[in-house]
Amino acid sequence: MNDIKVMVWLFPILFIFHDFEEIIFMQSWVSKNRRYLYERFHTLSKRLLCHFDNITTASFAFGVAEEFILISIITVVSYVTNWYILWVGLFIAFTLHLVIHCFQALIVRKYVPAIITSVICLPICIYIIKHIVKLFPLDTVVLYSILSFIIMVVNLIFIHKGMDVFSKWLAQYEQQSQ
Repeated sequence: MNDIKVMVWLFPILFIFHDFEEIIFMQSWVSKNRRYLYERFHTLSKRLLCHFDNITTASFAFGVAEEFILISIITVVSYVTNWYILWVGLFIAFTLHLVIHCFQALIVRKYVPAIITSVICLPICIYIIKHIVKLFPLDTVVLYSILSFIIMVVNLIFIHKGMDVFSKWLAQYEQQSQ
């Protein structure tokens, strides 16, 4: 399969497949592993665990939905305009994200939400990257991958702040309907 017009549609599918695992397991995994994380990674846990206390499954899904919408828009625009280089950069950044989850599991030394789907998706992503990078100059691929990774990190910060706001809004919404 060398046709980018077909491969481009795998990005939203792989993304949502991967993020379903995170949505389903994140909240219970953090609760179950709180003590272990605090003992093993004390400084980092002090900063992150209080954030995850405010994140519900619904607010996490809200953040994932925002990312999925962006990925879907970029996929559709790439397909319609035949301008794929931003898509390529984002896809490579997503693949790097999967690799990061693998390192998280190695560092934590136990299951982390997203490791199973990362391991499943990585060979598919590598196959796709192997074929699509041949279509563009290497310096352009590297530039758009770096740009996309920066966009991804900034968006992740934005999303996590949005998750906090959404959690608070959802709690108020629940209170109002009683």
